Amino acid sequence: MTIFRQRRARPRRRIFESVRSAEPAAFTQDEQRERRRQHLAIVYTGTFDLTAEIEAVLAPLARRPEVASYPHIVRELTVSVHELVLDLGKLLVERDARRRTAALEAGTQGRMTDLIVAAWERPECPTIDRDALVSGAWSSVLVEHVRPLTEPVKDYLAHAHPPGATGNKASVSERVEAALRTVDRAVRETERRLDHRETSRTEAPQLSPELRRLGASAAELRQLADLGVLRQRA
Repeated sequence: MTIFRQRRARPRRRIFESVRSAEPAAFTQDEQRERRRQHLAIVYTGTFDLTAEIEAVLAPLARRPEVASYPHIVRELTVSVHELVLDLGKLLVERDARRRTAALEAGTQGRMTDLIVAAWERPECPTIDRDALVSGAWSSVLVEHVRPLTEPVKDYLAHAHPPGATGNKASVSERVEAALRTVDRAVRETERRLDHRETSRTEAPQLSPELRRLGASAAELRQLADLGVLRQRA
């Protein structure tokens, strides 16, 4: 089972941190990304740009031409970005549902909110075709998948209470952070797998046609390497 099918935990509150003020430290979005990856405290506000974030996160992978050889890896990245879209889409639908049900009796608001979320038409997961995979345009497809959420998420963050001011409930900032971690894990796993494949490829011994014909075992190849017979790829 890959990391993308594991059950995602609810955003955890940082109970040992002091309540943050409404004026968080001024970090650039790039700095916030690095802090998020290091599990340091961050606060997302109305300046956060979701489209730019996903573009920046995927850019290093989009520049690696070997990705085209592993469509299943891109598929898992696609699933992770789609999960982010579903998580943030639900966050926005819940906000809209609270607005729609504000005038209802308190006893029915929760139920109607649940029904509104259930009625929400979820977007479909993008499909990455072969041309997009080979050209590297697959990352642009995923960036466009999140674009419709960018302004609504920015507006929600601009008007939401910061972490530490929402009681036992996760703040909007924390829920955005948790959704982004889904993509962070996918990117980190993709980098690890690509690096491993590249290392395996470059370190694999060069076999002559005769050795391949004889079907030398892995143990025999290691012994030949110990004897200084096999050369390693440069």
